[in-house]
Amino acid sequence: MINENETKNFSGWWAILFIFLTFNIAPIPFALSIGLLGDWVYQNPITVNMTYMGDINMHPIADNLTTILSMTFIILFVLWRMQKRNIPFSDLGSLDIKKKDVLFGTLFLALFIALEELYMWVLGIEMPEGFIEFMLSEPLILGLISVVIIAPIAEEFIFRGFLFSQLQNTRLGPWGAITLSSLLWTVIHFQYEFKILLVLFVFGLFLGYLRMAYQSLSLPIILHAINNLFAFVMAYFYF
Repeated sequence: MINENETKNFSGWWAILFIFLTFNIAPIPFALSIGLLGDWVYQNPITVNMTYMGDINMHPIADNLTTILSMTFIILFVLWRMQKRNIPFSDLGSLDIKKKDVLFGTLFLALFIALEELYMWVLGIEMPEGFIEFMLSEPLILGLISVVIIAPIAEEFIFRGFLFSQLQNTRLGPWGAITLSSLLWTVIHFQYEFKILLVLFVFGLFLGYLRMAYQSLSLPIILHAINNLFAFVMAYFYF
């Protein structure tokens, strides 16, 4: 007999495919329907150079709203699928916030950011101007919500939470899960050049290690948010 209460973890390949399809398909209906709010969502268009896709016209209001709505939907959808498969939400990592762990992680994050800035300076790497203009476009609050709140929560939930939890149970093991989930996370940031992607990959490994070592999802989310807030503030005051 089939036990309806049996936990049915995703296989490694299916977990990857599931996230790939969800991450790429979910935003489509939101992007298509956002125009129903009126033409105001398409004001202040910005041309952003995607390194491997050329110039793309983006709309700060429409695109940020699409991101906020679609990422929220993805989190709820994945949680629903986990519930249907009787996968405990605790597998995603603890949401308890321990001040000592946050302080320790923040110190290492500061060291990482310092090394990152040195790396960027030595190699003469600059962030794409179009992307910074998009992030700082009015209304600024939408960019702030997308970059500092939604992106850290959604990306850590998907890659360091769900994907890591499913991949670590395969032949990859915990370290292989950290590496592959970090690689896949890096791939979604295709708007950057390869040298920047290398930094993101290392950052992903750092966040993945914290997820594994502390069995925590809240810690990577918080440090990811701090990192993005630092980048946002630097762009705002120095761009």
